[in-house]
Amino acid sequence: MSESRHSLPHDWFSRGIPSNVRIGDDVYVDSSYSFDGVVSQECPAIQLGDATGAYDRTGFLVGPHGSVVVGKYTVLNACYLICESRITIGDHCLLAWGAVITDIWPGAVSLQARRGVLQRAFVDGNRWLDGGDAPRPVTLADNVWIGFDAVVMPGTTIGRGAVISSRSVVSGDIPPYAVVVGNPGRVIRMLEPDDTDDARRRAFGEYLKHHDD
Repeated sequence: MSESRHSLPHDWFSRGIPSNVRIGDDVYVDSSYSFDGVVSQECPAIQLGDATGAYDRTGFLVGPHGSVVVGKYTVLNACYLICESRITIGDHCLLAWGAVITDIWPGAVSLQARRGVLQRAFVDGNRWLDGGDAPRPVTLADNVWIGFDAVVMPGTTIGRGAVISSRSVVSGDIPPYAVVVGNPGRVIRMLEPDDTDDARRRAFGEYLKHHDD
């Protein structure tokens, strides 16, 4: 990976965005500080889709082999993405402040193993901590809403249109249009799909009819 970086004209943080971060059209990034924890050698390490926004020092912590893909029109608002393998976030998603999406978890490791992690980090110029269980990819489908301080655990797949309530902890497969609360997260209700192509056409038609009237 090239060490060259590109700067944001309005940025208070001078280090800039790593060259292996791909940013689409009309993307807003609050500060390149969001990417200071990116040590990935993948190219691209991060992709931000068109018109997506990373606000209020959203943090990307992406390890040497990590890759994060974020779709179009998605809002990342002061959340944290911790990635050793793969995190995929769809279009039109909303991640609220303090939410954590992670594909890695420390796990139950011995004192000797933890000592080894710290020794490797000591000689690594990036000071990356590589310990824990094996990473398991995380996927959020389109139009998912993650409430503040919620945690999405490794190996989780969240279906289209699902809502994860504030301070919930979720893992496993979350069905589309589910509303999930609690720790551990449990489904308390199912939403009517109102974001399908047919629903959008009906809503647009109603808008035009009202506008014409």
